[in-house]
Amino acid sequence: MKKTMVGLISMIVILTIIFIFKINVKNENSFGAKTFRIAKGEGIDKIAGSLVEQGFMENRFWFKAYVALSGSKAKFMDGEYKLATNMTARQLIKKLIDQRNSNKEVDITLLEGRTIKQNEEYLVAQGLIKIGDLTEYSESFNDKSYFFLIDRPKKATLEGYLYPDTYRVYAKTDVEEIVKKALNNFDNKLDENIRKEIKKQKKTIFEVITLASIVEKEMFGYENRRIVADIFLKRLKVGMGLQSDATINFITGKGLTRPTATDLKIDSLYNTYKYAGLPPGPISNPSIEAIRAVVYPQKTDYWYFLTTPDNKIIFSKNYDEHLTNKYKYY
Repeated sequence: MKKTMVGLISMIVILTIIFIFKINVKNENSFGAKTFRIAKGEGIDKIAGSLVEQGFMENRFWFKAYVALSGSKAKFMDGEYKLATNMTARQLIKKLIDQRNSNKEVDITLLEGRTIKQNEEYLVAQGLIKIGDLTEYSESFNDKSYFFLIDRPKKATLEGYLYPDTYRVYAKTDVEEIVKKALNNFDNKLDENIRKEIKKQKKTIFEVITLASIVEKEMFGYENRRIVADIFLKRLKVGMGLQSDATINFITGKGLTRPTATDLKIDSLYNTYKYAGLPPGPISNPSIEAIRAVVYPQKTDYWYFLTTPDNKIIFSKNYDEHLTNKYKYY
C-alpha cells in the first residue's frame, strides 16, 4: 500500500514537472508577430487548434490543460490579437487575456446620407482608422459571401451598402471589422419581403440602392420620400433626367440646397440634369426608410417637387405649376 502511494505521488510530481516544463517551453517559430483572430462563439478546442495551425505553438494539449487548471477559460473574447510566434503556452494565454482587458469597446455612428469619404473622415477623427483605409478597402472589397453585392458592377465600391446605424467596436479595431458589421446589418435590414419585391419589379438591388441614396439626400419623411421616389421612377421610365440637386452636390462636394448654374453644366455621369437615367452608382449610404420608399413608392400625379426655405414640401403636377411655385417661394 505504501509502495503504491509513493509511486502515485512520484507520478504526480513527474507529471507536474513535465506540465510546468511544457507550458514554459517556447515555440521554435521566430516569424515575429502575426495577427490572430478569435471568432465569436469559438471554444477553447477551436482556439487551441487555430493557434497550432497558424504556427503560434506546436501542441494544443498543454495549452488546454493550463487553461483548465488556471481558470482562464472564461477570459477569452472574440477579436483580433497581435501575438509573437515564439511564445510559450503560458505566455500566449497571458497575452490573449491582457490584450482583451486593454481593448475596450466604443460606439460609433454611421449617419444616413453620409458618403464613404465622410464616414472615413469621421472614423479617422475617432482614432479608429487611418486616412485612406475605408476608401481603399471599399474599392477592393471582393467578398462573394454577401449575395446582395452580386449585381454590383465590377468597378463599383461599397458606396450605398454601409448601413447607417450605431455600432459597438473594439477601440483597437480595423476597417474590416467596421465594414463587415455594416454589411451584416444591411443584410438584416433588407428582409425577404423587400428582396422578393425588388425581384418582382425586375430591378437589381444596386439600382434600388442607387435611387434610394438620392431619395435619402433629396427628401425627409417616409411618406414624402415615397412620393419623390415615384416622381423619380416616372422620370426614369420616360427617359427624362432625374434633375437631382443631390447628385450635383455629390460631384462638387458643396452641399448646396440650390446648385449654381455653373455646377449644373458639369460634364459628369452623376449630373442628372445633363444625363438621363440613374447615375453610375449610389451617392450616399441610405436608410431602410429611403430603400423602402423606392421599393414601395406612393403613386401620384406629381412630376416635380421643391423644398421651401422654411422646409415646406411643395409638389407640382407639371412644369408650369412647378415654375409658379419656384417664383412664389424663391
